[in-house]
Amino acid sequence: MNGWRWLKGYLRAYSGASITKKAIAIYVAAVLIPGCLLFFLYYRQTSGIIEREMSDSMLQTLNQAEYNISNGLANVASVSDNVIANQVIVEYLSSSAKPAYEQFQQFQELEKLVASLERSRGIHRIRLFVDPKLTYSREGIHFFPLPLLDSGSSWYRSMVDRNGANYWRGTYRQPYLGESDADVLSAVRMLHDPLHYETVMGVLSVDVKADLIGDILNRVSLSPSQEVFVVNDDRLLVSHPDTSRLGQPSDLTVTQMEWLSHSAEGRFRDDQGASSFLFRRIPNTDWTIVAKLPTSELSGKSVVLTKISAVLLLGIGSVVFIFFLVLAFAAAAESLNKRIRDMIRNLKVAGSAHFDGSLPKPKGDLRQLEGAISRMVQTVHDLTAESYRSKLHERDAQLKALQAQVDPHFLYNTLDSMNWMAIRRGAGEISDLIEALSTYFRLSLSKGRDVVTLAEELQLIRSYMHIHNTRDEGGIEMICNVEEALLTCRLPKLTLQPIVENAVLHGIHRKRPKRGTIAISVRREGTWLTIDIRDDGVGMPPERLEQLLEPPGSDKAGESYGIYNVHERLRLFSHDNGAGVTIASEPGRGTTVTLKIRLDA
Repeated sequence: MNGWRWLKGYLRAYSGASITKKAIAIYVAAVLIPGCLLFFLYYRQTSGIIEREMSDSMLQTLNQAEYNISNGLANVASVSDNVIANQVIVEYLSSSAKPAYEQFQQFQELEKLVASLERSRGIHRIRLFVDPKLTYSREGIHFFPLPLLDSGSSWYRSMVDRNGANYWRGTYRQPYLGESDADVLSAVRMLHDPLHYETVMGVLSVDVKADLIGDILNRVSLSPSQEVFVVNDDRLLVSHPDTSRLGQPSDLTVTQMEWLSHSAEGRFRDDQGASSFLFRRIPNTDWTIVAKLPTSELSGKSVVLTKISAVLLLGIGSVVFIFFLVLAFAAAAESLNKRIRDMIRNLKVAGSAHFDGSLPKPKGDLRQLEGAISRMVQTVHDLTAESYRSKLHERDAQLKALQAQVDPHFLYNTLDSMNWMAIRRGAGEISDLIEALSTYFRLSLSKGRDVVTLAEELQLIRSYMHIHNTRDEGGIEMICNVEEALLTCRLPKLTLQPIVENAVLHGIHRKRPKRGTIAISVRREGTWLTIDIRDDGVGMPPERLEQLLEPPGSDKAGESYGIYNVHERLRLFSHDNGAGVTIASEPGRGTTVTLKIRLDA
């Protein structure tokens, strides 16, 4: 209850406070407190996120090291596969019963084959442990007696379990005849007699130097105190920065080894949390790349990055907020000051007429001004609606006025009388000409209709061309290409005549001789009726085309006025600015005028 009274008191004090105090209260409640809270939560969450991202980045580095190691091991495995796939090697190793001289010949061939395979990249030595009955089994470089191997060792048992597949033997010290001992790791596998698979012919060992892995791990850089090594499932070190520990047990506990065997990659910490471990399994082996580094270095980096990012975020956010806050206050103050001056002045001059006395008296700093603005906006809306209606009436009146400019009603009766006078006096040619002209005006009148069919428009054009060809002795040919179904389409009357007249007067009649062709083609394109009127007159330059559809002035020619008249009437008729006239022309070759009319207008 006390809290509710406190809230009501606060709201009452807030409603009566000045604009400055309200702005400060809004800033504290909407920006400052939420900003501090978000900053605290960001700092809490970002440290763990950055640490995970750093671990993921380090895992990617281990993945690249694993990829490089796998490629090197794959090359060695490929050489091992080539050895057992060689039928000559398999055949010779299974021929211990043959005479000694044949075995010697086979040995020479085997020596060449093994030496050629040994030249493959990364291969240090290929050794074959074979039947001791073979005369060359104690050669000591590439061939050794099979009993020389310790069949009770763990790697030998693992190799036997692979049943002929490659098994990667961890790093060990190997003496070689004629050269110094070397730390090597080997791809070893059982060799079975292909005809009697249960019979073991020997063991193949493809040796590579331990540096194959050591050089790759030396290029891994995660932290100053890192320890990156490779360990097998028996907890023996396959590769380690301290070469004296190769083949020795690692420091990993049994529990930690279980972590390594459960997934292909991951991370964990020791029981005390002092060290962090990242690991990645090497496919097709029982080896795992392990990176051990102090947790303090990993966490320290994440904390530093968190602090840096938090400070940068806070700094950038503060700068941006202050910038926009200053702009907002400046814009608000300027806008408010201007609105107050302008609106008070306008209300003093003409705003009192809009007060009807029915509204309650507003309270507060700006509410009275807002009430006056509201009434003024309503008045503006009413005036805008009235202006819109006036515009519609004006456009309808404009359509009527444009149409009336070409209505020749007053001439029709006179021409009819002249026609009968010519018939009575036997002037047939004059009668035909007057009849064509009379038909022209009759179609122009169209019984007072403003909209006619396409068939009536084409008949009007034929009458018009008959009059011109009578005068010019048939100098112009007119061709119409119209589908019968389109003849009933409706369009404003006297749409085609001004275009044809321009083609005659300003196109063909400017040629020498004054002869040519006017082609009219009509087609339907969806909801549009498209009419092309082509002539082979003199054409016109591009700058003249731009002037034809401009509103005519007192200095404009009749050609521009007629086309503009048609263009505006089509747009008004179609109620679509996409309707109207487009013109294409090429000097010396003619002009094409295209009319577009909406069929659903």
